[in-house]
Amino acid sequence: MTQQDFEQALAAAKLETRTLADQLRQARCDLHLLGISDQNRALVFSAVAGALGVLVGVGIGVRLQRK
Repeated sequence: MTQQDFEQALAAAKLETRTLADQLRQARCDLHLLGISDQNRALVFSAVAGALGVLVGVGIGVRLQRK
């Protein structure tokens, strides 16, 4: 890898990092506009809802397999 290739890769990584940071800021602004000021609470609720969905799906699969 030449010095020029390394510099191009580094510039691309910096651009990607900046883009992701901008997307995260925008997502936080969108959540705030929706009235969700406590983002951690929203993340916990969504994780719990997802876990419950998985458990219900597994339960249904096990129940159907028995019959």
